[in-house]
Amino acid sequence: MLIEFTVENFRSFKKRQTFSLLASKDKELLEQNTFHANKYNLLKTAIVYGANASGKSTLFMALISLLNFSVLSGPRSQKGDAIDISPFMLDVNNQNEPIFFEILFMLNNDKDSAPVRYRYGIKLDRKHVIEEYLFAVNKIKEVNLFDRAEQSIIPNKTYFPESETFNTKIVRDNASYLSVCAQNNGEISGKIIKYFQKIAVTSGIDTPPFITMERINRGENLNRITKFLQFADIQVQGLKKQRTPVTFDIPDPDLAEFFKKKFPNAENDQISYAHNLYNGEEKTGVWYFTEEFESLGTRKLFNYAGLILPVLDNGGVLFIDEFDSSLHPLIVENIIRLFNDKRFNRNNAHLIVSCQSVSLMTNKLFRRDQIWLCEKDRYGASEIYSLMDFEDLVRKDANFNKNYLAGKYGAVPNIDVIRLKMEK
Repeated sequence: MLIEFTVENFRSFKKRQTFSLLASKDKELLEQNTFHANKYNLLKTAIVYGANASGKSTLFMALISLLNFSVLSGPRSQKGDAIDISPFMLDVNNQNEPIFFEILFMLNNDKDSAPVRYRYGIKLDRKHVIEEYLFAVNKIKEVNLFDRAEQSIIPNKTYFPESETFNTKIVRDNASYLSVCAQNNGEISGKIIKYFQKIAVTSGIDTPPFITMERINRGENLNRITKFLQFADIQVQGLKKQRTPVTFDIPDPDLAEFFKKKFPNAENDQISYAHNLYNGEEKTGVWYFTEEFESLGTRKLFNYAGLILPVLDNGGVLFIDEFDSSLHPLIVENIIRLFNDKRFNRNNAHLIVSCQSVSLMTNKLFRRDQIWLCEKDRYGASEIYSLMDFEDLVRKDANFNKNYLAGKYGAVPNIDVIRLKMEK
């Protein structure tokens, strides 16, 4: 269960910004859109709006950067490798300053005990880790599990005994201590790394189809994916998986010929979509189309199925940038409703999306603390805030989308028609 994510000096985020799934004291849609975990009331869904190039995608990229570094820097990087991060570059005072990430989340240690809240943070630049820490709250008090200042690492041997299984001197300056602990079979660190690995972050513009295909190869029922498509009013009657020869259809004919000779029996998995076949108005059977004959929206929903269905089944966290790409707003709305509905979201999964479908910004679908806005200032720095963050409190019965388009909440493009007319 995700609680908060904080980022500072990463790409367009100059100042410290925090995205939170902590529910406010707002009583609206409390039963539908929130759930209680330990002493926290958390949001099931959240949506991020903003003008183009405002920093919405940067929020998703920041989370990816934290997850990748904390999980992979130990096992995959080598001494001297540069750390793949970018600070805020539009202020000379920030270009050489470190980047900061912090994530608050809860994990179940076992079935009989209450979830434990963890707080993991890291400060780093392109060369090395400057600070790293992990705290845990079991009942009331927050306890430090380890603290790192560059290569000085101080673990709490009482609450983090796995630190004694190896010498901290083996931790490279460009690797997270958390990942090295997990590599050495640390119990707590291993659970945290597994949790991080299960946080899915993707983009609606280029969600890869192989995720759904992998689930099918692992036994996912094709009928269930068909029902997910039909839920969105897609006229697909069924799906069929088959192995087809690889054509090596690439621009370079010589290279294509080389691959054909090198891999003469190469095959890949292909999905075909069944549609009703008619003789006039009489149904006579089904006709299968391969994916190139299907709409972008149908293919997008197929790609989403491999992400959405397992998260709804098992719980977890799913971030999708540009969620509404190629999808009708009503389809987007009803997928969000799936996550807000206890009948389908029995394990309290989180869905966080960015989109441009302003019609979804209503108090019938979202609470004020679920609607987030991203805006750049005149200096190119991004800021994120929710409708609960205004000093003049946004009324819970306000017309959110109308007010947003009118510019009352910011985070809309400033269209300069006069400049467009004058420039040739």
